Amino acid sequence: MDENELRTAMRATITQHSEPPPMESRTALVTARRAARRRNILACAGTAVVVLGVTLAALPGQGHLGGGTAWAPAAGPSAPVEAFPTAFPSGQVPSDENTKPSWPAEASGDATADSGEHYQHGVALLEKLIEVAPAGYTVPNGTGPEDIPWRYHQATVEGDHWAYLVSVPLVKDGGTGQILVEVHGPGNDLPADPCELAQSFWGIGGSCEKREVRPGEEAGIVAGPSGRDGVDQWVAFQHPDDTVVFVAQGLSTNGEGGKPLESLPFTIDRLVEFATGDRFK
Repeated sequence: MDENELRTAMRATITQHSEPPPMESRTALVTARRAARRRNILACAGTAVVVLGVTLAALPGQGHLGGGTAWAPAAGPSAPVEAFPTAFPSGQVPSDENTKPSWPAEASGDATADSGEHYQHGVALLEKLIEVAPAGYTVPNGTGPEDIPWRYHQATVEGDHWAYLVSVPLVKDGGTGQILVEVHGPGNDLPADPCELAQSFWGIGGSCEKREVRPGEEAGIVAGPSGRDGVDQWVAFQHPDDTVVFVAQGLSTNGEGGKPLESLPFTIDRLVEFATGDRFK
């Protein structure tokens, strides 16, 4: 093959193949937000730096982001989530501006709500979680390391739905554990199978069993202990309207350091009741 034939072959390759899709910044940013929430309540330190690094990696010219995450909450009905751009006019080159996702007004420029209906719903879920603390346990207020509140709540856009996470510490006899609730609104893409759903929680996995809670409806239960991330048992349930509720408890708040509880605060039956009822839906 001479030089002219090589040039012709290269031109044909370029013109006969479609242009590669632009960078999916939405996926990377949602992944970063999920990681941020998880570190906020479990590690209570260093989250700002880590999230910033992951978010920058998702922007053109800042490197590449690989991997994924298995987690994310919402109560319905939720307001429609504003669509993200996924394609560009022919010939337009992706840039920092035209790949930037559009967030709802209440989120003040990012995926986390800091005012409005969804923010207030997160506050309400936190109050409901505090109310279920068992007798003999206290729920401390204030902040931990890095001034992160012990009583934690967050409402976040997760793709095409709203997601909520609330968590509180539970203290008894000098030991500190936790209970947390994560809710995903209708429109989520979480697994429909109860055990696959439970095992998707934070990517922890674990041995799962199914329990029928109503005719034709089952919850997924991971009884642990998992030994990971301060959670030892959790229940997952998908309600008929597609809302998903995870309820988890742990003997400690972050899986390391500090004195853990001697026993878990709730029975599995109680966790099932929380996940399948209307309190956190």
